[in-house]
Amino acid sequence: MNIISKILMPVKRVVLNTSTCSEGRFTKEARKFPYKKEMLVNSYHTNLENKTEPPAFLTYCKEKMIRMLLEKGEYSFKNILVLNNPYKISPLSAVMVFNTDIECKVEYTIKGHLGSEDYTKCDETVTKCHRVPVLGLYEGYFNKVRVRLLDKNGTQIDAKNIKIRTPQLSEPVHDCVQITKSSQPFTGKFIFVSGGYKGGVYAFDAKGNIRFALNRIPQYYGVYLFDDGKFLFPEKNMRIPAYGNAHTVITHEMDMLGRVYHTYHQKKGMHHWAIEKEPGGNILGLSSSMSDSYMENAIVEIDRETGETIYELSMNELFDDTYKTRNDWAHINSIDYIPEEDSVVVSMRNVHTIAKINLKKREIVWLIAKPRFYKGTNVEDKVLKPVGEHDWFFQQHGIQLVHDETERQPHKLRVMLFDNHTANRRPVKWFDNEEKSYVIFYTIDEKNRTVKQDARFQTPLSVTRSNSEYDSERKIVKAMCAHFKPQIDGYDAKIYEFDYNTKECINEISCVTDFFSAHTIDFNIPSMAKPIPIEKSMMLGELAKPVRLESFPKELETASAMPIDVSENLKFRRYGDLIQIYATDHDLEKIYLYDDKKVFMQDFTNTVQPLNVFKTQKYFVNMPLTDITAGSYKLAIQYLSKTYKTDYTIEFEKRDVVERNTVEGDAL
Repeated sequence: MNIISKILMPVKRVVLNTSTCSEGRFTKEARKFPYKKEMLVNSYHTNLENKTEPPAFLTYCKEKMIRMLLEKGEYSFKNILVLNNPYKISPLSAVMVFNTDIECKVEYTIKGHLGSEDYTKCDETVTKCHRVPVLGLYEGYFNKVRVRLLDKNGTQIDAKNIKIRTPQLSEPVHDCVQITKSSQPFTGKFIFVSGGYKGGVYAFDAKGNIRFALNRIPQYYGVYLFDDGKFLFPEKNMRIPAYGNAHTVITHEMDMLGRVYHTYHQKKGMHHWAIEKEPGGNILGLSSSMSDSYMENAIVEIDRETGETIYELSMNELFDDTYKTRNDWAHINSIDYIPEEDSVVVSMRNVHTIAKINLKKREIVWLIAKPRFYKGTNVEDKVLKPVGEHDWFFQQHGIQLVHDETERQPHKLRVMLFDNHTANRRPVKWFDNEEKSYVIFYTIDEKNRTVKQDARFQTPLSVTRSNSEYDSERKIVKAMCAHFKPQIDGYDAKIYEFDYNTKECINEISCVTDFFSAHTIDFNIPSMAKPIPIEKSMMLGELAKPVRLESFPKELETASAMPIDVSENLKFRRYGDLIQIYATDHDLEKIYLYDDKKVFMQDFTNTVQPLNVFKTQKYFVNMPLTDITAGSYKLAIQYLSKTYKTDYTIEFEKRDVVERNTVEGDAL
């Protein structure tokens, strides 16, 4: 029995009682399964034995089950149902499900362990129907949890103790953090770490204890964390061939429980960084122009409700050809947004440049770079004049706005960045060859067009990636040194905390594995306590679609059977509404679905790989099935310029295509 059957079996036995919980009422409309952009009335059949469903489907099933459990009212405060890792992605999470006779809210305290203090959170929802997320549990332990019922004024009504057992995590997360220097507790509840070539996704507390983890590894840029605790999870192995690094084309909007709110399909994919324009608003991310052979040079805006790319700006439009000497000449690696101006600040690593760009006007506002670097170019007049003591940065990461008293000063803007301080991608004569990295603060006077260096904090050399944070209230700077090469003290990465005023290093946290970025967080329990609106679409956007050929291609007519040595290098599977084939970068060139009269082709030959460093990457390429007409098809491929027929078939019964949200979920 597969996992979906196990989830749905208890759901089908539940008898609904719609008078119990108004917010949990499972109406007929809510049973409609918004799984695909377009739902197929009749399913297809295939002999592809390797089949899996996207995590949005698991979220749908579990959300439906929890709603029904609350409707039935089977569990009370005396008999709390604890669902450990209910969405199968976040192993140190749980959800408490129960009903009460009176409306109240729920507070819980996870008792301290291994030197850490007690951790208390409250679901502020006043209700009779409780689905309380529990985050911050310890790994491999029977966690002791005190649960309290509170009235709307915070007065305790009842209390009880429970235990929640968690598994011991595996590498690369288990026991991966050590506090190696501490003169005072670090700021913030937890530090959230993700990405890197070895690392996973996890969070740890002030004593270095792991208190959160995902059991899935994202693309090595890590996840893109939003302010409300949600994040975008880029699939590591679902990409599109490109002129360089293959970008992830499937991302999931998740929370810390592992619930998927939306899955975004994007034709060009994303890389490095993504943020919200405003809480719950559209997504600004980084992509590539690709059509002109340039990579990691574009800013895109994704509509949060549809998944469609509604805005794109390539750096190629803004700069002349002076430095377009490589396909990733700009290499944008981070972005921050100024909502009142509809502008962004971006870090362009491979030209040692920070830029402010007005998105609406599609123009550069200013640049921070060595003035001589842009002398004689079309943007020479955009470079700010440095004033006072000034140390130049090289191949920087993690640009962000600093929110402090500067915000109230007219025409002033403050930014910070992580200066990796290497120049191998773009050698320049003024590089000082210092083997150190830095966190640097700047104040920009936009009226007088000057830039002033405010502060600079030295760290060991972190050769790539990395970011920084600033707590303006406590005047604490965090330097997230993500990638040491070679290791320092046996560690791939370290996080340092500095007193902004004294420049003293007050804490040092060592990480066994490298990462891409780290951020201070706390768990947003009230947000995760809300049911996901599964009545709405969960699968958004679209990938590049196959085309129907006007004639049967000759190479397909003469194709031979796929030999064993080729099949051993490939993996075939169905993933939701996609056929996916796992291969080495650019080796798989075309996918065909064909019968006696029709041929549909997915073509991946519009790009080539110019960089040896990416030629050995392996990942799944995708062929969407939603627009394939009815029929029984065979599968063929073009691999290393030769066409082969496979034994795989897929049959689409005669069916009608209907809009999303019109198929009963129980019928699937």
